[in-house]
Amino acid sequence: MLLSSFNIDNFRNLSQTQLDFNNNCNIFYGKNGSGKTSLLEAIYYLALGRSFRSHILRRIIKYKSDSFSLFGKIQQKNNIVPVGITRSITTGKQIKMAGKEISSNIELTKLIPLQLLNHNSYFLLYEGPKPRRQFIDWGLFHVEQFFLSLWHKVERILKQRNVAIRTKSPIDHIKVWDKDLAHLGFELHQYRKQYIESLVPIAKDVLQKLLPDLSINISYFAGWDLNFDLEAILANNLKKDLQFGYTAIGPQRADLELMVEKIPAKDALSRGQQKLLLYGLKIAQGMLLNKLTNKKCIYLVDDLLAELDLQKCTLLANTLSDLQDSQLFITGLSQDFENIFITHTDKKKIFHIENGVIK
Repeated sequence: MLLSSFNIDNFRNLSQTQLDFNNNCNIFYGKNGSGKTSLLEAIYYLALGRSFRSHILRRIIKYKSDSFSLFGKIQQKNNIVPVGITRSITTGKQIKMAGKEISSNIELTKLIPLQLLNHNSYFLLYEGPKPRRQFIDWGLFHVEQFFLSLWHKVERILKQRNVAIRTKSPIDHIKVWDKDLAHLGFELHQYRKQYIESLVPIAKDVLQKLLPDLSINISYFAGWDLNFDLEAILANNLKKDLQFGYTAIGPQRADLELMVEKIPAKDALSRGQQKLLLYGLKIAQGMLLNKLTNKKCIYLVDDLLAELDLQKCTLLANTLSDLQDSQLFITGLSQDFENIFITHTDKKKIFHIENGVIK
């Protein structure tokens, strides 16, 4: 899936504009505050129906306006799928796809697989297991037809069990959820395990290009000791759960471990190396997506040069440019970073952004 054209109206500080994009690489440069990140945010909003910067609508709508609208043409094989979103202070949200109004962001997300590569990527290392589970589940959402339904079932059972725990329900009322949680939780674990097993070889190849002098070990933890039955573990751990007020063991505790020579990556790597590691993992996800589904991933790369020296930046740029089945939207402060992509002149389009005007 590729974003071939994009119309923006009253989004952040961006002027009303219509843009036609290159199918491979689109580079945007300009000063801080010019609107580069806002452009990526607008594309993100079109793909996911929400912002990665703020949940407050008034901050996203242009000053002195009451609504914004985004419209894009998504190239899907030989078809063009028009997609539009309007958000209004007074009338709420309206999403249209192929001329039909839709009520859920899920349909947008399925249509437009998108990876955001920015400072938020560091959450994978520093914000606990949840972002790493979300990283795994992003991949499964796009490649496994029944994953989302299974995930919702597990979340619903966990919610019911936790309510029973917090309200000090009778033990039998709590245990009634254990069998289904154990069965569906193990099924969810199998999906995650198989996905990571498919991802790791691709990720290692990408990371060998980005971090050639380092050996990164990637391992998956289910959320409980797989040598024991989860239903039995839940029963044995119930006393602790009642003390904590929630279910402490299960698929909701799954995690991805990133190590360098037995040292956690967040401790072993410099900030620039961490960036290459995290971006490499997301690049690998897009490659696996294409391999399994033939879908193309869109990458939003905000401030490519930040925290990277010229050598590391060139390694990252070359790795991104070599992606044949993806579309890139990359921002930077200076037009100079266009030179990093000099060997790919036939695969890029350059835009300048100044005071919200994109040329």
